Amino acid sequence: MFRRDYLMKQIEQLTVVLHRILFNKEHIPIEDAQRQLDEASRHLLGLNIRSLQSLSSKDILELLSYQGSIDTAKALVISDMFVGQGDLLHQHEEDSEAYWAYLKSLDLLLHLSLSDEVEPEDEVNQEIATRMVVGLNHLKGWEIPEGTQRLQFSHYEKQGNYAKVEDVLFHYMEDHPERKELPSQGLIFYEKLLQVEDEQLKAGNFSREEAIEGLRIIKARLLL
Repeated sequence: MFRRDYLMKQIEQLTVVLHRILFNKEHIPIEDAQRQLDEASRHLLGLNIRSLQSLSSKDILELLSYQGSIDTAKALVISDMFVGQGDLLHQHEEDSEAYWAYLKSLDLLLHLSLSDEVEPEDEVNQEIATRMVVGLNHLKGWEIPEGTQRLQFSHYEKQGNYAKVEDVLFHYMEDHPERKELPSQGLIFYEKLLQVEDEQLKAGNFSREEAIEGLRIIKARLLL
């Protein structure tokens, strides 16, 4: 409880300016909103939002690390800033640029989730999960890149959300029928699930029958 309270206090302190920008973004010129967003970004990492977006998520998390520990509150706020940038661009009908900002937010969340810093039972997970729902809604109708789908697969597997793992796997195979890498991981995934207790499968919104059927489909897919 103490850790969650501390995390939420950090996030609240860091998002005061961000929330003001996002709340007023429809009532102020885009240049002013962009300037304020850049100032908030510089406050966190010394870079404007576009420069920050050009970095890889791994590099951002490295910049947010001190003595091997990631400042998870700042990472979450930066993901919010990318969404804010996307909203700003979308409002002004720059949808292609908005897409990349939304995607960057999702990518950063996935990398944070898969870091050693975050465990499935960690309080940060709920914050990540909430933001991922928002991010995926923003990206509806857009193509999710192959690399992002791979990260989603690993994220949901780490969370024990087996139904979501299968959803990502089957969407990946539909989007990339010629690719074998993730289906090969899927084969290992289903084989591991057959060793899992029924209660654990149920907790992951899955069943032994679904695991058996999934394994059959993947084996057939890999033989094509």
